[in-house]
Amino acid sequence: MLKTSLVIFIVALHLASGWPTGAPSKACEAMLPKHGSNRPQPAHSSPYSFVQSAESYRPGDQVIVYVQAPTGTPFKGMMVQAYDPRTNNTIGEFLEGVGLKKIPECASMSHSDNRDKKSATLVWVAPQDSGNVRFRGTIVQQFNTFYHGLSATVQKA
Repeated sequence: MLKTSLVIFIVALHLASGWPTGAPSKACEAMLPKHGSNRPQPAHSSPYSFVQSAESYRPGDQVIVYVQAPTGTPFKGMMVQAYDPRTNNTIGEFLEGVGLKKIPECASMSHSDNRDKKSATLVWVAPQDSGNVRFRGTIVQQFNTFYHGLSATVQKA
């Protein structure tokens, strides 16, 4: 009986922790945390924003993506993905950063810990062609509250 209870406790603890060290590559397609039966909150009600420093790029250019909490509401985790708005294919790569984890399989960046954050600055490196890039993502406020389908706005000069 004690052995069964211990196994159930360990499984429940694992399920409740979500992805405390960042999203795995299997999250690339849906960009959703596996937080039980919890559903995403509408993107338009999100207290968070993404701002990108540029929309077009040339080979090797760097575009900065700011993940912000303008209302001061901290977040636990995030997943941000770079994509070509014409083809919807993921493009380029992100540079490593403090508290950040690269997901190279899908040109994405995630958190590397589940501590409270008020912002994150991501650096994306363009591929060896020219074009336009957009950024989309999911922000986890708490285990049962997350916002999916967020899109970056372009920083005004």
